Amino acid sequence: MRSDRVCAAVLLALAPLSGFAQPAPRGNPSELVAAESALAHLAHDKGANAALVFYADDGAEFVAAGRVPARAWLKSHDAAPWFADRQTGNVWASCDGTAGVSAGLWHDGWFATVWKQQKKFNYKWVLADAGPLATMPQAPDWVTGKLADCPARLPRAEGPVPSGPPPLRPLPAAIPPQMGGDSRDGRSDDGSLVWRTSILADGTHHLTVWAYMGGAMQAVITH
Repeated sequence: MRSDRVCAAVLLALAPLSGFAQPAPRGNPSELVAAESALAHLAHDKGANAALVFYADDGAEFVAAGRVPARAWLKSHDAAPWFADRQTGNVWASCDGTAGVSAGLWHDGWFATVWKQQKKFNYKWVLADAGPLATMPQAPDWVTGKLADCPARLPRAEGPVPSGPPPLRPLPAAIPPQMGGDSRDGRSDDGSLVWRTSILADGTHHLTVWAYMGGAMQAVITH
């Protein structure tokens, strides 16, 4: 990725919802641009495999390879093609900043990387997917960053606060049902960003990412 030509155009759409307080956004698409840039720079300096391992979450997986644990796959495969002509074009951050997705073009197709925020507020990638494109669009000149709308804050529950991590809140709006096969969903803590990977019986794989915008879960990536 050409870091000297990268800029993030952050779109903040915070439509007020009556009846509930609207939380302030904590997500920052620029941090995802920085994570992508750091990954690319480390791949250039230390090699693709070392970079992907260094920035991988413990449970990271490759979907394009058939949903395999990333660390195990990287021990026996060369990941250098993952960075061939790689150019990030878009990033989406959840309102609360706990997750984000970067996407763009590489080699002869598309790629997407899902990032999760860590305890020290840095990002590590948890999912990587890619596929071919019949027609390659023009390469992006810059990175466009978008921030999901903030779901309305839920009213505080009555009674004592339970121990342990808080339960995930419901999604702020509905998404379509899973399409069968090996289909798995992931999400940000606040539900403003959701991703689904599906591997069907014929071996094809699909990725969909939704961001909460305008009162609905809008599909921002569909492959």
